[in-house]
Amino acid sequence: MSPASKKTRKKSSRSSAVPYGDAGDIKQGTIAKFMRKRTQLVGFETGLNKHTQYAIEFLDNAIDALESWWWKTKKHPRLPEHLDPAIVEEIKEKLQPMLYDSIALSKRLEKAIREGKEVEIPARPKETLEEKLKQFRKFLVPFRTLIRKNEPFAVIQLTEIQMPDLVPIDDDEGLKVYEFTCFDNGVGMVPSDFEKYGIYLASSKSERLRQTRGSQGFGAPSAFSDAQNTTGKPIFAVTKRFTADKAIVADFFTTTANTKQYESGPIEMDLPFEHGTYIRLYYLNIQYRRGYADTYAEMASLLNSHVTIIFIDPYGHVHVYPRRVNKFPDEPKYAQPHPASIRIGEFQDLLRETSERTLGGFLTKAFCRISMNKARQIINEANKELGRKHLPKISLKTPVDALSKIEIELLYKAFSSQDYIAPPTDTVVPVGEEVFEQTIQMAYEPDFVTAVTRKPTSGKGLSFAVEVCIAYGGKIPPATSASMVLWRFVNRVPKLRDNSDCATWKACASVNWRNYKVQTFDNGIPRGPIMIFIH
Repeated sequence: MSPASKKTRKKSSRSSAVPYGDAGDIKQGTIAKFMRKRTQLVGFETGLNKHTQYAIEFLDNAIDALESWWWKTKKHPRLPEHLDPAIVEEIKEKLQPMLYDSIALSKRLEKAIREGKEVEIPARPKETLEEKLKQFRKFLVPFRTLIRKNEPFAVIQLTEIQMPDLVPIDDDEGLKVYEFTCFDNGVGMVPSDFEKYGIYLASSKSERLRQTRGSQGFGAPSAFSDAQNTTGKPIFAVTKRFTADKAIVADFFTTTANTKQYESGPIEMDLPFEHGTYIRLYYLNIQYRRGYADTYAEMASLLNSHVTIIFIDPYGHVHVYPRRVNKFPDEPKYAQPHPASIRIGEFQDLLRETSERTLGGFLTKAFCRISMNKARQIINEANKELGRKHLPKISLKTPVDALSKIEIELLYKAFSSQDYIAPPTDTVVPVGEEVFEQTIQMAYEPDFVTAVTRKPTSGKGLSFAVEVCIAYGGKIPPATSASMVLWRFVNRVPKLRDNSDCATWKACASVNWRNYKVQTFDNGIPRGPIMIFIH
């Protein structure tokens, strides 16, 4: 064949496969672009629960930050047994002149507009950095004593405001603008952490086993996405690391490229607080109603009684849930994944991502409860299967990147067929019977209260503990619904949804409460001045 004919065949082969210049139809997106349009997947769907979701994301982050500060700092403040009631009254007194019923005002304006009357819209502060800093300083004033005494606390404030250029006051869909503010005097962020804050999948949560709150880097980014989607306003943030001299201040947007675009800052400056984080944003939603975000704050305060939680609702009411104990929970220990909790796909991913060079190093370092002897047993078991297929044996020294597909499959089969010691239980930190009872006693002053905490155990390679507290009488109001009776928590976080599908709900309903002369709702949950807390 001549060189000319070879050239011709090559050219025709290329043209028959893919037309020149055709880039194809499949395009790669980003997680930020995907989630920006689907914030409802993580709870930010228009409705009453959306207000709660904002409270959940930022209150959980705030409590995490407070605990992180306590565990990291070398100088713990000497906290009295519980927060001084005089400080609670001082906070309420200082807040009172600053608050108003924003929902009542909104309803009056809406009614006047529908009646054809002229209305005067309250003036909004300018959206300059200087004005926002002025508002931040004013926000801190009622909490000066808490800050000065280094009392661990978190504040959530929700206010309905008027932005007629964004949404009409008498909007047909009933949408309102809400200003959401959160502050905690926790650990604060260093500049590198602040740069990643609000970016999808940028999280302080570890993939190793440990009791944690949070949503692995989806919560705050989704809240920021929803806020920007619905109002087009930037996020204002102030943060100061407990080891830093100055605070970081910035106005920013998050982008679909999963980056941050700054309107101003980040800049460093002196501000009147020691450490912590402040966030202010705006979002659209239907009108706020009691029994959602406020209930979440109350529930969260019970299993996080080592901090003070303050919730200021749009009606101008201040709900203070004071610190009731002076001891923080122990920091949960980290542990590598337990073999019993690993599936084939995760096993393959861990093999690809490991920094260990040898199979023996991978098995003993990537998982808990695998000693070198156990690793040898796994490999010997895998070699039996490889021998039956007339394939070469593997060893502790086999390079992980040299394993074939069949070797990985047979290795996993041997790995998953072994018996292992249960995972360590120090990754779990229960509230404890004494603290549980003390907290409920102080919150509701019941005639009877008792709590039981079982020893941590494990199942399917995961450690967990179960604790229950039951209280009767005192200031507990007679329940009008089952959800007022049974309050459920996971990792100290309240669970407000999916009641009927919950195993603890079914267990509570299965008890014959009439034997204890307690009436029940139709679904079997007890009724009356009774509350049950399951964690």
